[in-house]
Amino acid sequence: MNKIFLLFVLIFSFIFPQNGFAQEDLAGQNVETATGVVMKVLSESNNPLLEDTFGEKQKTQKVQIKITSGTLKGKDFTVENQLTLNPAYDIDVKKGDRVVLDIEKNGNTYIAYISDRERMPFLLVITGLFFLSILLVGKSKGLNALISILITALLIFFILIPGILKGFSPVLLTVVIAVISTVATMFTVGGFNIKSLSASIGSVLSLILSGTLSMTAIKTANLSGLSGQDSLILWATRPDLDFTGILTSAMIIAALGAIMDIGMSIASCINELKTANGSLGTKELIKSGMNVGKDIIGTMSNTLILAYLGSAFPLLLLASNVSLIKFLNLNTVATEIAAALTGSIGIVLCVPITAVVTAYLIQNKYAKDE
Repeated sequence: MNKIFLLFVLIFSFIFPQNGFAQEDLAGQNVETATGVVMKVLSESNNPLLEDTFGEKQKTQKVQIKITSGTLKGKDFTVENQLTLNPAYDIDVKKGDRVVLDIEKNGNTYIAYISDRERMPFLLVITGLFFLSILLVGKSKGLNALISILITALLIFFILIPGILKGFSPVLLTVVIAVISTVATMFTVGGFNIKSLSASIGSVLSLILSGTLSMTAIKTANLSGLSGQDSLILWATRPDLDFTGILTSAMIIAALGAIMDIGMSIASCINELKTANGSLGTKELIKSGMNVGKDIIGTMSNTLILAYLGSAFPLLLLASNVSLIKFLNLNTVATEIAAALTGSIGIVLCVPITAVVTAYLIQNKYAKDE
């Protein structure tokens, strides 16, 4: 019952953070972010003064929107929605669409702009299905897994991100968060025992080595940390941040889950072997852990590399228009390759490190018990 209560506290803390939507923009005007639903498309017209690069007229929609959240909930706004014929930025709405708005207050006047579509209802549904599937399949272990996921999410969103934005060292803070997350995950999922301790030590040591390698790769390859549109936008608003440190942090976080998976798998395997056959010695346990680890390495490294390739797939499609030498030396491409490979090296190193640590700790525990 205590675990279920803790789970729901964490869920509501994560999904419903403190209300902080109202903020001050650079001009000193109050800006509130709210959601709304399109009640009616009042008109659509071409703008005769504006054309896109293909010579087509840009379109302006005038729509009536009812606010569904925030201090202006229930009020109607007439909003002009400019369509530039650029699919990356256009939000072509129709009656019934749910949208996110930025509402500026200038004196007693409010001006609303459509900033995006509202996707939170769908995200809540898919999150609920995710939680439900883990609980149905994993039962009590699934509940423990959810608690560990939410602890990690809270650490990242409420400690790591605010800390980096306040000027703390991204790498140092990420390592601290990663260690806390690893220990919390291992002991929550595996219980308070030698297996969880071994998995934690093996994972943390592997993560530190992977992080050190990431820092070396970033420095040696002269990676700037400004490899995508998001990082460029962040640099435009916060040029004071340490972007190479942020890149190192991103590499560490990306590898964290896979390394924890390997650590717990190897520790569980060796623990079960020792439980089934108490006569096995330290060397035999290490050898068995290594044999299991060899099978895991291939698929887990594939998982990490394919995840990076999937996220950079549009970039890969551009390779057909660029020479191979130029493509491989692009900052964005080199960053993705470095991240995938350093994370995979961390996974590979986790196998022998965890096997050795687990074998010695478990053998020592059994020797003391005898």
